[in-house]
Amino acid sequence: MVVGVRFRLELGGFWGFRLDPSDAGESGGWFRGFEASGKIYVPASWNEQNPDWDQYSGVAWYEHDFHVPREFNGLTPWLVFEGAGYLTRVWVNGEYLGDHEGSFTMFKFKVPRLNYGGWNRITVKIDNTLRPTNIPPGEGLNSTYFDFFHYGGIHRPVYLEFTRDCFIDDLIVITRHDGYLRVEPTVNCSRPYGLSIELTDDAGSVVYSRASGGSFEDYVKGVESWSIEHPTLYRLSVRLIVGGDAFDEVIERVGFRTFEVKPSGFYLNGESIFLKGFGRHEDYPIFGRALPGPVLIRDFYNMRRLNANSFRTSHYPYSNAHLDLADEFGMLVILEAPLVGLRDIHFRDAAYLEKAKRVISEMVRQHRNRPSVVMYSVANEPNSTIDEARVFLGELIKHVKGLDPTRPVIYTSHRHLEDKALGLGDALALNTYFGWYSETGDVEAGVGRLIELIEKVHSMIPDKPIIITEFGAEGYPGLHHEPPVAWSEEYQELFLRRYIEELAKKPYVRGLHIWNYADFRTPQNPRRVILNTKGLYTRDRRPKLATRTVAELFSKLK
Repeated sequence: MVVGVRFRLELGGFWGFRLDPSDAGESGGWFRGFEASGKIYVPASWNEQNPDWDQYSGVAWYEHDFHVPREFNGLTPWLVFEGAGYLTRVWVNGEYLGDHEGSFTMFKFKVPRLNYGGWNRITVKIDNTLRPTNIPPGEGLNSTYFDFFHYGGIHRPVYLEFTRDCFIDDLIVITRHDGYLRVEPTVNCSRPYGLSIELTDDAGSVVYSRASGGSFEDYVKGVESWSIEHPTLYRLSVRLIVGGDAFDEVIERVGFRTFEVKPSGFYLNGESIFLKGFGRHEDYPIFGRALPGPVLIRDFYNMRRLNANSFRTSHYPYSNAHLDLADEFGMLVILEAPLVGLRDIHFRDAAYLEKAKRVISEMVRQHRNRPSVVMYSVANEPNSTIDEARVFLGELIKHVKGLDPTRPVIYTSHRHLEDKALGLGDALALNTYFGWYSETGDVEAGVGRLIELIEKVHSMIPDKPIIITEFGAEGYPGLHHEPPVAWSEEYQELFLRRYIEELAKKPYVRGLHIWNYADFRTPQNPRRVILNTKGLYTRDRRPKLATRTVAELFSKLK
């Protein structure tokens, strides 16, 4: 939700920073101010900004002084974090505002007092200790239940936003490619009010407008549908009118599109579509979890060059900026919750289920109006071989459908025929690595096992399409060998080529997502050389041998 007329103060830049390995800062009153040991840049993870912080996982403190103009007095200030964590506690001018658990979703706090016309101080305590009860879970920086680096810090933008006493608190927008439009605003106001809705095209021309007292639905004539080839976006402005004045305005960029899952496959605006693309990570040198804007731009142009049309936000919801570009580039997105590596202890823990629902609720509320988001994934590779797993994942799927009944829901399985929850989702999503983690060095043997598996899965559940949400092999940059051997770029190219060639022959396989788009950092372990090198690009976005092959093969998938 883009704010229209609200005042905003961006708080990014250089902040004071200090590690607190003994967690003594709060009892020592650091929230009133502390002696910083150095500078840090926000937004970005802390780990690679200083070699001394690289392997640190624990408590750290941030502080930043900011000036608030006198003219803002009389408005209500909200301190907004688009992503920080894992555990975040916040003070302004020594006054405690609240805390939040989770690194990948937006949260905000009302600020009761500010010094208008003067300086103020924000203090943030972040605890990045990894525990089995975290989402995602683990037991330490190098003992994760997941295969990506556990960054700490303020990863995404921070800002102050000011509202009047009456404001629009939330907005749900539902569209279809036939021009259907439903708008459901949530208004915080104790006085009589009205709403003014206006839809404008890219040229600024008004294509639809109306007054409303609340939720409404209608059909908008003449709108162009949002598609991969033509991702047409409109600006939907909702103004809150109190006593004849515009008290608030929020703006969503919306696209009119319909996405469906049928037994025969995936359909966008009534036309069959093959999902081809990648798993991805928000990971870049020095910035950590914060992808700089130029890197995002290059990524989307690279994906276009590879003839990709989709990706999964593996394994957590991505930043607003990231998904804004997906809307603009016509890239279909499977939005995934940060529930990766779940084990038996989680499936049997009612409190953990409720925490998972809360995180998913935050994810859906933040991104449910995006045309690019076409499916949700509630979990990646849960160890779902017990009956409790089926109940747990079923509850999550039911929860998501209750929040947003307009989108299909899946989870990705690596337990395949042993998976007790297989078939619960609207489509079958399988992660397969035959020819890498098994049959290592023998691509043809791996492909043989792959085809045998998917034929069995299809025979068991013939009424749901299959998307292979992960497949890939490590390709260490610059390592070449003939004949292709494991870890060489030639082996990676052969692996991907043979997988795509054989899977394309199966009419019930309607999606292929390569693991991974670009190399990314992992915990230290004997299977990795600092990075997972299954990327088609290096971590700094240099292409590997397989990129040309993938571009050619993807161009043939319809």
